[in-house]
This record gives sequence, structure tokens and C-alpha cells, in this order.
Amino acid sequence: MSEKDFRNKWTNLLNAEGLKKFPDDFINSFNFETLEVPCKTLMLGKEFFGGYEVITTDGEAVYQASDLAEAKFIVYSARSRSGKIKLPGDRKLFSSIVQQYENYIDSILSRIDKDYKILFPGQKNFHSLSNEIFKILNLIRY
Repeated sequence: MSEKDFRNKWTNLLNAEGLKKFPDDFINSFNFETLEVPCKTLMLGKEFFGGYEVITTDGEAVYQASDLAEAKFIVYSARSRSGKIKLPGDRKLFSSIVQQYENYIDSILSRIDKDYKILFPGQKNFHSLSNEIFKILNLIRY
């Protein structure tokens, strides 16, 4: 099996399983607010005294988060580029929701890594290949 075949195998497998949607599949509350953001790719910006900036890929400031969990929540939620993000009404939930999502993403990475090590023993291209898979699936992990 080539690395290209491996990449296709995992993207097809994960698509067939149905990826969880963030934040909808991780928010247990019906109490939420809506935040409008540009329909662009968002990323973490600089940290300012414990707060984090959320910016577009061209550097435009979009949101000033009070902490890293809130900033990650905004970035992860904006993956769909719908222009609207659901924010939990209870701001204390950012951390637990982001943690649940990152555990989910880590479990996917772990499965891919385990299979990679079996099929390509001694190879060291896992990081690049897993990034390709995540890019195809529109997944990110900070």
C-alpha cells in the first residue's frame, strides 16, 4: 500500500463513519448565543494578558477571547465557514467542550497512527500524512 492509498483509505473510512460536528455534537445545552464571524478560515492569534485574539488567515482580527479555550472554541466552530457560531450560554463550558472535541480528534489520530505503524514500520512521514488527511476532512487540532 502506498501512502496515497493509506490517505484515501482513512479519509474514506472516516467519512463513512460520519465525523462529529463541532460544536453541535459536543454541546449538551439548548441555551446558546450566536456570534457572527467572517466566512473565512479562522486561526489563533496572539495572546494578550491571558486573552487570545482570533484572526483570519490574512491577519484580520475577528474576536478577542478571554482565554485559550474560548479562542479554540471559536476557531473550531468556524471550520464550516457558515458565518455563524453557536456559543454556549454558560461561558464556563468552553473548556469542557473543547476538551471533549480534542479527545475525539486525538482518538482519530491515535487510530491512524496505529495503522500507519503497522503498514509502514520505520517510516517517519506520519505527521505530514495525518496533516493531509485532516486537511481533506477539514479537521484541525491546536
